[in-house]
Amino acid sequence: LPAAELPRVNDACLYLDRLQRTQTALRSFVQSKMERWAPSTCALVGPAIASLLLSATGGLAELAKIPACNLQLLGKTKWTSASRAGLATQTRVQHAGYLMECELVTGVPSFLRMKALKAVAGKLALAVRADYVNWESGRERSGEVGRRLFEELKGKFGKWEEVDKGQVVKSLPKIVPSQMQLWNLLLQFSYDD
Repeated sequence: LPAAELPRVNDACLYLDRLQRTQTALRSFVQSKMERWAPSTCALVGPAIASLLLSATGGLAELAKIPACNLQLLGKTKWTSASRAGLATQTRVQHAGYLMECELVTGVPSFLRMKALKAVAGKLALAVRADYVNWESGRERSGEVGRRLFEELKGKFGKWEEVDKGQVVKSLPKIVPSQMQLWNLLLQFSYDD
Protein backbone atom coordinates (compact mmCIF):
# COMPACT_ATOMS: atom_id res chain seq x y z
CA LEU A 1 0.00 0.00 0.00
CA PRO A 2 1.36 3.44 -0.84
CA ALA A 3 2.16 5.68 2.13
CA ALA A 4 -0.42 8.25 1.01
CA GLU A 5 -3.31 5.73 1.19
CA LEU A 6 -2.37 4.18 4.54
CA PRO A 7 -3.89 6.97 6.71
CA ARG A 8 -7.15 6.83 4.70
CA VAL A 9 -7.38 3.04 5.16
CA ASN A 10 -6.66 3.38 8.90
CA ASP A 11 -9.37 6.06 9.22
CA ALA A 12 -11.83 3.83 7.37
CA CYS A 13 -11.01 0.92 9.70
CA LEU A 14 -11.49 3.11 12.79
CA TYR A 15 -14.80 4.37 11.37
CA LEU A 16 -16.00 0.79 10.79
CA ASP A 17 -15.00 -0.17 14.34
CA ARG A 18 -16.99 2.76 15.78
CA LEU A 19 -19.92 1.89 13.56
CA GLN A 20 -19.88 -1.72 14.74
CA ARG A 21 -19.71 -0.66 18.42
CA THR A 22 -22.63 1.72 17.90
CA GLN A 23 -24.62 -0.98 16.15
CA THR A 24 -23.92 -3.44 18.97
CA ALA A 25 -24.95 -0.85 21.59
CA LEU A 26 -28.18 -0.08 19.75
CA ARG A 27 -28.97 -3.75 19.31
CA SER A 28 -28.42 -4.49 23.01
CA PHE A 29 -30.58 -1.48 23.97
CA VAL A 30 -33.45 -2.61 21.74
CA GLN A 31 -33.14 -6.19 22.98
CA SER A 32 -33.32 -5.02 26.59
CA LYS A 33 -36.57 -3.14 25.88
CA MET A 34 -38.18 -5.93 23.83
CA GLU A 35 -39.55 -7.72 26.91
CA ARG A 36 -41.66 -4.65 27.64
CA TRP A 37 -42.75 -3.92 24.06
CA ALA A 38 -43.58 -7.44 22.86
CA PRO A 39 -43.44 -9.94 25.77
CA SER A 40 -45.25 -12.82 24.04
CA THR A 41 -43.07 -12.54 20.96
CA CYS A 42 -39.94 -12.52 23.14
CA ALA A 43 -41.14 -15.52 25.13
CA LEU A 44 -41.60 -17.48 21.91
CA VAL A 45 -38.52 -16.59 19.83
CA GLY A 46 -36.29 -14.61 22.20
CA PRO A 47 -35.58 -10.88 22.39
CA ALA A 48 -32.74 -10.94 19.83
CA ILE A 49 -34.87 -12.40 17.04
CA ALA A 50 -37.91 -10.36 18.09
CA SER A 51 -35.90 -7.16 17.77
CA LEU A 52 -34.64 -8.21 14.33
CA LEU A 53 -38.18 -8.94 13.19
CA LEU A 54 -39.50 -5.62 14.49
CA SER A 55 -36.68 -3.67 12.88
CA ALA A 56 -37.18 -5.48 9.57
CA THR A 57 -40.88 -4.63 9.44
CA GLY A 58 -40.92 -1.20 11.02
CA GLY A 59 -42.88 -1.90 14.17
CA LEU A 60 -45.34 -4.11 16.00
CA ALA A 61 -48.37 -2.96 14.00
CA GLU A 62 -46.69 -3.81 10.70
CA LEU A 63 -45.39 -7.14 12.02
CA ALA A 64 -48.89 -8.10 13.17
CA LYS A 65 -50.22 -7.64 9.62
CA ILE A 66 -47.77 -10.10 8.05
CA PRO A 67 -49.14 -13.62 7.46
CA ALA A 68 -47.32 -16.59 8.96
CA CYS A 69 -46.07 -17.87 5.61
CA ASN A 70 -44.18 -14.61 5.09
CA LEU A 71 -42.83 -14.37 8.65
CA GLN A 72 -40.43 -17.22 7.99
CA LEU A 73 -38.91 -15.25 5.10
CA LEU A 74 -38.16 -12.04 7.01
CA GLY A 75 -34.43 -11.46 6.98
CA LYS A 76 -33.76 -13.79 4.08
CA THR A 77 -30.89 -12.55 1.97
CA LYS A 78 -31.45 -12.58 -1.74
CA TRP A 79 -28.73 -14.50 -3.51
CA THR A 80 -27.74 -13.50 -7.00
CA SER A 81 -24.72 -14.43 -9.05
CA ALA A 82 -23.20 -11.04 -8.24
CA SER A 83 -23.72 -11.32 -4.47
CA ARG A 84 -22.27 -14.78 -4.14
CA ALA A 85 -19.39 -13.97 -6.51
CA GLY A 86 -19.66 -17.28 -8.30
CA LEU A 87 -19.44 -19.34 -5.11
CA ALA A 88 -21.49 -22.46 -4.54
CA THR A 89 -24.81 -22.04 -2.72
CA GLN A 90 -25.45 -25.61 -1.63
CA THR A 91 -25.16 -24.79 2.07
CA ARG A 92 -27.76 -22.03 2.22
CA VAL A 93 -31.30 -22.81 3.32
CA GLN A 94 -34.21 -21.91 1.08
CA HIS A 95 -37.16 -19.99 2.53
CA ALA A 96 -35.50 -19.17 5.83
CA GLY A 97 -34.73 -15.85 7.47
CA TYR A 98 -34.28 -14.71 11.06
CA LEU A 99 -36.57 -17.43 12.45
CA MET A 100 -34.09 -20.11 11.40
CA GLU A 101 -31.88 -18.91 14.28
CA CYS A 102 -34.67 -19.41 16.83
CA GLU A 103 -33.98 -21.79 19.73
CA LEU A 104 -37.01 -23.91 18.87
CA VAL A 105 -35.90 -24.39 15.26
CA THR A 106 -32.22 -24.99 15.95
CA GLY A 107 -33.12 -27.51 18.65
CA VAL A 108 -34.66 -30.04 16.26
CA PRO A 109 -32.77 -32.38 13.91
CA SER A 110 -31.92 -30.94 10.50
CA PHE A 111 -34.49 -33.06 8.64
CA LEU A 112 -37.29 -31.50 10.73
CA ARG A 113 -36.10 -27.87 10.62
CA MET A 114 -38.31 -26.64 7.76
CA LYS A 115 -41.37 -28.27 9.33
CA ALA A 116 -40.46 -26.69 12.68
CA LEU A 117 -39.86 -23.33 11.01
CA LYS A 118 -43.38 -23.34 9.57
CA ALA A 119 -44.88 -24.28 12.93
CA VAL A 120 -42.92 -21.54 14.75
CA ALA A 121 -43.95 -18.98 12.12
CA GLY A 122 -47.61 -19.88 12.61
CA LYS A 123 -47.41 -19.56 16.39
CA LEU A 124 -45.33 -16.38 16.09
CA ALA A 125 -48.09 -14.74 14.08
CA LEU A 126 -50.49 -15.48 16.96
CA ALA A 127 -48.05 -14.17 19.59
CA VAL A 128 -47.37 -10.95 17.68
CA ARG A 129 -51.07 -10.32 17.23
CA ALA A 130 -51.67 -10.91 20.93
CA ASP A 131 -48.96 -8.37 21.76
CA TYR A 132 -50.40 -5.87 19.29
CA VAL A 133 -53.97 -6.23 20.54
CA ASN A 134 -52.82 -5.78 24.15
CA TRP A 135 -50.79 -2.72 23.19
CA GLU A 136 -53.56 -1.17 21.10
CA SER A 137 -56.27 -1.69 23.71
CA GLY A 138 -54.06 -0.47 26.56
CA ARG A 139 -54.23 -3.74 28.47
CA GLU A 140 -51.34 -5.01 30.51
CA ARG A 141 -48.86 -6.87 28.35
CA SER A 142 -47.65 -10.23 29.54
CA GLY A 143 -45.72 -13.06 27.97
CA GLU A 144 -48.34 -15.64 28.98
CA VAL A 145 -49.42 -16.37 25.39
CA GLY A 146 -45.83 -16.69 24.16
CA ARG A 147 -44.80 -19.00 27.01
CA ARG A 148 -47.84 -21.23 26.41
CA LEU A 149 -47.12 -21.39 22.67
CA PHE A 150 -43.43 -22.12 23.37
CA GLU A 151 -44.30 -25.08 25.60
CA GLU A 152 -46.88 -26.31 23.09
CA LEU A 153 -44.32 -26.26 20.27
CA LYS A 154 -41.65 -27.85 22.47
CA GLY A 155 -44.01 -30.76 23.19
CA LYS A 156 -44.99 -31.08 19.54
CA PHE A 157 -41.37 -31.17 18.40
CA GLY A 158 -40.60 -33.77 21.07
CA LYS A 159 -43.34 -36.00 19.65
CA TRP A 160 -41.92 -35.56 16.15
CA GLU A 161 -38.58 -36.88 17.33
CA GLU A 162 -40.01 -39.97 19.03
CA VAL A 163 -39.49 -43.29 17.32
CA ASP A 164 -42.59 -44.50 15.53
CA LYS A 165 -44.29 -47.36 17.24
CA GLY A 166 -44.65 -50.46 15.11
CA GLN A 167 -48.10 -51.65 14.24
CA VAL A 168 -49.46 -54.41 16.41
CA VAL A 169 -50.41 -57.41 14.30
CA LYS A 170 -53.73 -58.75 15.45
CA SER A 171 -54.98 -62.13 14.41
CA LEU A 172 -58.39 -62.39 12.86
CA PRO A 173 -61.13 -63.50 15.21
CA LYS A 174 -62.08 -67.16 15.02
CA ILE A 175 -65.49 -67.55 13.56
CA VAL A 176 -67.31 -70.52 14.88
CA PRO A 177 -70.32 -71.28 12.71
CA SER A 178 -73.56 -71.96 14.53
CA GLN A 179 -75.55 -75.15 14.06
CA MET A 180 -78.01 -73.31 11.82
CA GLN A 181 -75.25 -72.00 9.52
CA LEU A 182 -73.86 -75.52 9.18
CA TRP A 183 -77.27 -76.85 8.13
CA ASN A 184 -77.60 -74.03 5.55
CA LEU A 185 -74.20 -74.88 4.09
CA LEU A 186 -75.09 -78.55 3.96
CA LEU A 187 -78.35 -77.80 2.19
CA GLN A 188 -76.59 -75.57 -0.39
CA PHE A 189 -74.19 -78.36 -1.26
CA SER A 190 -76.98 -80.87 -1.54
CA TYR A 191 -78.89 -78.63 -4.01
CA ASP A 192 -75.83 -78.09 -6.19
CA ASP A 193 -75.76 -81.74 -7.21
